[in-house]
Amino acid sequence: MKVLRAIGVEDSVRRVAGRSQWQVMRNWKTGRVIAKTSRPQQVASFGVPGAIVHRADLLDVLAGALPERLVTLGRRCTRVWPDGDVAVARFADGSEIEADVIVGADGIHSPVRASLFGPDAPRFTGKICYRSVVRVAAVRGARPSTDGAQWFGPHGTIVLYPLRGEELINVVCHYDDDGYQHESWIAECRRDEVLERYAGWHESLLRLFAAAEVWYKWALYDRDPVPQWTRGRVTLLGDPEGRGAAWLADYDASSPDVLAV
Repeated sequence: MKVLRAIGVEDSVRRVAGRSQWQVMRNWKTGRVIAKTSRPQQVASFGVPGAIVHRADLLDVLAGALPERLVTLGRRCTRVWPDGDVAVARFADGSEIEADVIVGADGIHSPVRASLFGPDAPRFTGKICYRSVVRVAAVRGARPSTDGAQWFGPHGTIVLYPLRGEELINVVCHYDDDGYQHESWIAECRRDEVLERYAGWHESLLRLFAAAEVWYKWALYDRDPVPQWTRGRVTLLGDPEGRGAAWLADYDASSPDVLAV
């Protein structure tokens, strides 16, 4: 948030952020509060209150702060390499571009990382993740809490936080399961599977899960840290959630050229 303030977009980010006064830890079955942290406590600890923002909303704010036609979408980067005083990126359509600097923020299946350091060797953790974004208005019965929350229970945890004010609740469920090993952001699963997995958990969670229109499921893998992040004019920017963009920048201040892929 301090960086967003420094580049002049903090207020725009906060306008689209979720509104939550507390970060709470709860018991999986009873809902008992184990611990909680307020926004003033966050400020005291970190010097600024945090903000939780939908990825698409954050990208819209950042792109909107740039001059028009500076961001280009819809091109898939397949390879990058440093070449003396420039860096080169190649795309799936066969085109190439040179830039002063290439910053790869392209997630766990990163072509940028593979180009610099070769293929990785991920190790399955024995854990999976379910994820959905739920409209608060779609939840039946009592209105769900929009506080940020972690629910601790057998075989995993559930993380909830609001997005777009109190319009949406993001749901992330971690679960022990060594039988599913597909690592993908776009693999959907049945809602009934999630409800069956968490049968017996607090009723407010089950009502929330039942209101979700789409659920995604993926396996969680560990990767060893790479020994370095930079080679020549190419560097990596970590994106632990697994999705991102590659940014290519020409640092001519009078006419910057940035491409996101």
